[in-house]
Amino acid sequence: MITRSFIHATAWALIFGALVHAQQPTLVRELGIKYMRDSEEYATLARQVYRAAGEAVTHAATQRRQGEWAVVLDVDETSLDNSTYQLERAAYGLPYDDASWGAWVARREAPAVPGLIGFLDVVRRSGGHVAWITNRNASLADPTRDNLKAVGVWTDDDRLCPQESAQSPKATRRREVMTGTGDCSWRGTPMVIVAFIGDQLADFPTAAELIPDTGTDAAFGFTCFLVPNSMYGRWTTQVTRVRTGQP
Repeated sequence: MITRSFIHATAWALIFGALVHAQQPTLVRELGIKYMRDSEEYATLARQVYRAAGEAVTHAATQRRQGEWAVVLDVDETSLDNSTYQLERAAYGLPYDDASWGAWVARREAPAVPGLIGFLDVVRRSGGHVAWITNRNASLADPTRDNLKAVGVWTDDDRLCPQESAQSPKATRRREVMTGTGDCSWRGTPMVIVAFIGDQLADFPTAAELIPDTGTDAAFGFTCFLVPNSMYGRWTTQVTRVRTGQP
């Protein structure tokens, strides 16, 4: 019987054998996958982010009534680790596509990102709600919920808020949580969002949303918490860092 460990080991062998003839961008991609799968530095960074977020939530909870506040998390590479999908695609030099992604999500095999479980324990003990705001297509909601259940982080009080259409940006779903209206809400109960967790800057509120203590670089480490992701993002195809001369 061929085990999954054998398959993954074979995948790594295929990848690094191919790297002998690969171009530099391909090498960078594969090292980014390996960093997230194999390095203790990545796991430590992720736990550090979630530990800081937990401390912020613990402080915020002392100033709010139970049941009237929430945290918002992205799913992919923030809560669920999809590096196996990336590894399997990379082994054959294949890019992301919707069909293979849907098949991966249907497997319900993504593990939790390090630090997530402990963070959510803090949130729930402190009386907070959890909203998962993801740009996974709404057709993937059921297997996504199943995967969150499988790693022990879903409760029936949670809200899973996938992307229903291109006209449903994350900002709209955040507003639903805050106003207590719409599918991504605890209807009739407006929520104060005390922490946002993501792995891309697009996972966080912009200044235009007028959410207190968000929309600036100064919000990170206080209300906004960025989990590392070395596998994909806008940075892979463009320069996203803004250099202002400030340290």
